Amino acid sequence: MLTNYLTVAVRTFLRNKGYSALTLLSLALGLTVTLLILLYVADERSYDRHHQKANRIYRINSEVSFNLSWNKLASAPTPMGATLKRDFPEVENAVRLGAAGSMLVKSTGESVREEKGLYADSTVFDVFTLPVLAGNPRKALAAPGSVVITESTARKYFRTPNALNRTLTFNNGEVRRVTAVIRDLPAQSHFQADFLLPLHETEAARVNKWGNHIFKTYVLLRPGTDPGAVEARFEQMLRTYMDPALRQFFNTTLAETRKAGNGFRYHLMPLTDIHLYSDRGEELAPAGSIGYVYLFTGIAGLILLIAVFNFVNLATARSARRAREIGVRKVLGSGRGSLVGQFLAESLLYTLLALAVAVGGVSLLLPLFNQLAAKALPLSRLLEGPYVLALLAGTVGVGLLAGLYPAFYLSSFGAAAVVKGKAGAVPGRGGLRSTLVVFQFSLSILLIVGTLLIHRQLRYIQTRALGFDKAQVVVVKTAQASLSQALVFKAEASRHRGVQAGTVSGFLPVPSRRGGDAWYPEGTADDKYAVPVQEWKVDPGYVATLGLGLRQGRNFTPGRAADTKAVLINESAARQLGYANPVGKVIHNGDNSAVGRLQVIGVVKDFHFESLRSDIGPLLLHQDTALAQSWEAVSFRLAPGDVPGTLAALEKGWRQTVPGLPFEYAFLDASFDALYRSEQRTGQLFTAFAAVAILIACLGLFGLSAFTAEQRTKEMGIRKLFGASVPQLVTLLSRDFLRLVLLANVVAGPLAWWAGRQWLENYAFRTGIGWEVFGLAAAGSVGVALLTVGFQALRAALANPVESLRNE
Repeated sequence: MLTNYLTVAVRTFLRNKGYSALTLLSLALGLTVTLLILLYVADERSYDRHHQKANRIYRINSEVSFNLSWNKLASAPTPMGATLKRDFPEVENAVRLGAAGSMLVKSTGESVREEKGLYADSTVFDVFTLPVLAGNPRKALAAPGSVVITESTARKYFRTPNALNRTLTFNNGEVRRVTAVIRDLPAQSHFQADFLLPLHETEAARVNKWGNHIFKTYVLLRPGTDPGAVEARFEQMLRTYMDPALRQFFNTTLAETRKAGNGFRYHLMPLTDIHLYSDRGEELAPAGSIGYVYLFTGIAGLILLIAVFNFVNLATARSARRAREIGVRKVLGSGRGSLVGQFLAESLLYTLLALAVAVGGVSLLLPLFNQLAAKALPLSRLLEGPYVLALLAGTVGVGLLAGLYPAFYLSSFGAAAVVKGKAGAVPGRGGLRSTLVVFQFSLSILLIVGTLLIHRQLRYIQTRALGFDKAQVVVVKTAQASLSQALVFKAEASRHRGVQAGTVSGFLPVPSRRGGDAWYPEGTADDKYAVPVQEWKVDPGYVATLGLGLRQGRNFTPGRAADTKAVLINESAARQLGYANPVGKVIHNGDNSAVGRLQVIGVVKDFHFESLRSDIGPLLLHQDTALAQSWEAVSFRLAPGDVPGTLAALEKGWRQTVPGLPFEYAFLDASFDALYRSEQRTGQLFTAFAAVAILIACLGLFGLSAFTAEQRTKEMGIRKLFGASVPQLVTLLSRDFLRLVLLANVVAGPLAWWAGRQWLENYAFRTGIGWEVFGLAAAGSVGVALLTVGFQALRAALANPVESLRNE
C-alpha cells in the first residue's frame, strides 16, 4: 500500500511540475530559514555544557550599594569562595577567575598584544573541565611565575604543542614558565582564555578583603545539594564576616549600612544560565540574550507556518483539477481512509524533498548567516545523530500538519457529484484560503515593520547629537607604557600640524567599567542628599579633544595649581545636586577634610557616555596632574585633511618615545558604533527573514492567482468579447487578492505597533513609531502582491478569447 501511495505521489508531482515547484520551493525556503535559526539557537543554548560538572557549578552574583545606588556585579568578595568551601559542607570546591586585561607577550622578536588572559586559582582544573595535554594540573598554577597556555597559543609562539617548560615574556620583562598546555576552550564558553595566570600573585588576592568585589567566584556544589538552601545561609555568613569588615574599614555596621538604604545581596547563578540570562555589565566575554533566542525561534516558527499555509492553500485550490480523480477512485472502491493516506503520502514526499533542498540551501547560506550572526556554526551539527532524528521527526510533523487539512478536504468530495462535473459545488472552497492569505501576509508585514523600526532606531542613534564630537578623534592604546612616556608622547605629538588637541585620560565617552562615589552639596551630610556620581580623572586637554560644550564657568587651566582642587560637573549632576548656578559651589564626598572637598568651576553640557539605552547620569571631571592609576589612553583630535599622514607621524613619535611596544589605535566613532553591533546584526537578520517571508507568501499568491485565472478563463473570454479592456480584466482578477493584502495590513498594524513599542522601551533615547513605517510596509506588501498577481492577471487578460471559449 505504501509503495502505491509513493508511486502515485511521484506521478502527481511530475504531472504538475509548476504547482510542484512552487510548493517545493516555498517549503524548502521555510525549512532553510528554520534550520539556520535552529543551528543558532542550539549554539546559544549549548554554552558551558561541555563541563562535566556543569549542572553543579554556580557563580556568585552580587548586588552592592555604598552610595544609594545598587550595582549588579558578576563578582563576589575576594575571600567568599574559600569561606564557603570551609564553612559550608554542601560546597565541594570553589575557584576565582579574573580578567588579566591587555598583555604584551613575546617568545622571540616583537611583542604581540593579547587580550584573552585570565587569573585563576589552582582549583580551576577541579571545578571546570579543561583537558590538559601536558603538565600537572594540580601544580600548574601553584608556582610563582607560571603560566598555562592553550594548544593554539603554544603553536603560535613555539610552533608546536609541546611547549612545557618553555618561557614567555610578559609586558615589561616579566618572564613566565609554561607549566601546562590545555586544549583550546570551545567557542561555547562564557569565558575565553589563551593564558591562565596564578591568581594568588595579584595584589587584590593578597589584600583579600570582604569589601573587595574583584573576581568572579564559582562554587561546585556536592551532588543533590539545593542551591536555594545554600543561599539561605548567606545572611549568617554576612553577619559573621562582612559585619566585622565594615566595622574595621568603614566604621559602621551591617545593620547601619542597611538602615541607610545600602547593603549587600548575593545569589547563586547556574553556570549554564550565565551566557543567556546574565544582566551583569562586567562579564568575562560578551553575553548572549535569551530575548534574541526567543525572538528568532518565533520567527522560525512564523516563517515555517507561512510555508505550511502555502501548501494548504495550493493543495485546496487545485481541488477542481483533482476532483474527477477522487470521484473515479471512490467509484472503484477507495475508502476515505485510503484517500487520506494517499494525500498524506504526497505531503510527506514534498516535505522530505524540501528538507533535502533545505539542507543544500543551508550549506550554501551558512557562511553568510555566520557572518551576519557573528557565529561559527558548523553544518556538521545537522549530521549528528540526535539532530538527524529531530530533523526527520520534525519534517514528518510538518508534512502531516501541512497535509491533514487538504487530505480530509479532498477526500470529502462526493463521488457522483465530481464524476458529473459538479466538483465546484463542494462547500467551503474560499473562506479558509482567504484567511490563510491574510494570515501569511500579516506575519510578513510584522517582520517588515520590525525591520523598518530597527533600522529607524539605528539611524536615530547614528544621527543623534551626542553632546560630544566623536569624529576625527583617534585613541592610542597605551597599556604597558609608563605615565611619563604617555605624557611625553602627547606633548610631542601635539606639535604636529595635523593634531588640534590631545589628552591623557582615564575614561572616554564609551561604556566601560568606571569608578564613582556619593557626593553631597556643601553643608549637607545626610544620605538623602547623596548623589551617586561617576568620577573621571582627566587633564586640561580633555574638553577640547572631545569637543565638549561648556554651559557655565570655565575649563581647567594648564599649570594652575588651584585647579587640582577644582571640578567640572555635567548638567545632570548639577540638577541632582540641586544647583541652578553651581559655579563656585563646593561639593564633598562625605570626607570633611580638604581631600574630599572640590570646588565647581564649570558645567559641561550633558553628553552621552553610556549606550542610548541608559539615561545620562551625573558626572564629575576632576583634573589629576599625576593621573596616578587612572589613565588608560592618549587621545588626539585630528585636523581634517591628511589623516594618514598624521597617523604615520603619530606612529613615528610613538616608536621613538615607547620603543618595543606596538602602535595600536582606534577611532572613537568606530568604538561608539560598536556599541550597537547587536542591533545592526539583528536589523540585517530581520531584513533577510522578512524578505524570505514575503517571498514565500508571494509564491503562494502566485500559485493561487494562476489557479484563479485558470478557473475564470471562460468568464474572461466572454467579458473580452463584450468589450472589456485589458486594464479592466486585470483589475477584476487582482482586486480580491489586493483586498486580502490590505486586510492583512489592518490586522498586522496594531500588533506591530505594540511589539515595536515594547522593543523601543529598552532605550532611554528612542525614535517614535511614525505612520510612515506602516505606510512603507503597506506600500511594499501591496506593491509586491500587485506585481505577483498582476503578472497572472495580465497573462489571462491578454489571452485570445476565442481560444479560451473553444477550450471550455
